[in-house]
Order: sequence, then C-alpha cells, then structure tokens
Amino acid sequence: MRIVGTVLLAIAATLAGLFGGFMLGLSGLTLAGPGLMVIGYSDSDDAERAIGIGMGVFALLVWLVLLLFAALVGLGGDRPTRARRVTVWIVVGLSAVMVLGLLTAVLATPPPVSEYPLPEWNRA
Repeated sequence: MRIVGTVLLAIAATLAGLFGGFMLGLSGLTLAGPGLMVIGYSDSDDAERAIGIGMGVFALLVWLVLLLFAALVGLGGDRPTRARRVTVWIVVGLSAVMVLGLLTAVLATPPPVSEYPLPEWNRA
C-alpha cells in the first residue's frame, strides 16, 4: 500500500512541477540573457507576467513538498523492504529528472529575435 501511495504522490508532484515549469516558461522567465530576466513581449503586461511567475514558483514549491511526502510515505513504517526503498528512490528520481530537465530547457531558452528591432541610438 505504501508503494501505491508513493507512486500516486510522485505522479501528483510531477504534474505540479511540470505545471510550474511551463508557467515560468510562459511568463517569459529566462537565464539566457545577462542573468535572470523576463522577456518583454508586446502583447502582455507586467501584472500577467507576475501572476505567471508567482504561479510557477508556487507550483514548484508544491512539487517539492509532495515529493518529500512521497519519499516519507514510501520509507515509513517499521522496516521498509529493499524493493520498497528501490521503488521510492526510482520514482522520486524520475520526478526530479523530469521537472529539473524541463526547468533547464525553459530557463535556457534565449529571448526571441524581435521582428521590429529598435534603431540604435545616437546615430545619424
């Protein structure tokens, strides 16, 4: 029963983590520029970006908490068997690889090239 609970908690955690990664990507957060920056799109405003970043960060925190609970449920009890320990660490590891891989891909995305570049200033 603990293995089933661990797997279900890990699936819920992974879905929350993937949602958080997608929200950060959709809000335009990137590390590809000179540090952490938000890509300025012309069709959205700062409030929408702030909501997207807030939802992404909250979903990643939910992912961490659910993943911790999944590990605690799976490793709890009197004497966890070897099969249960291996299953817990495989499930937790897969969730971490999926979410952190998505975050790496999303945050490493460079800003798109503008279709309407601004003119260089102080040039005649």
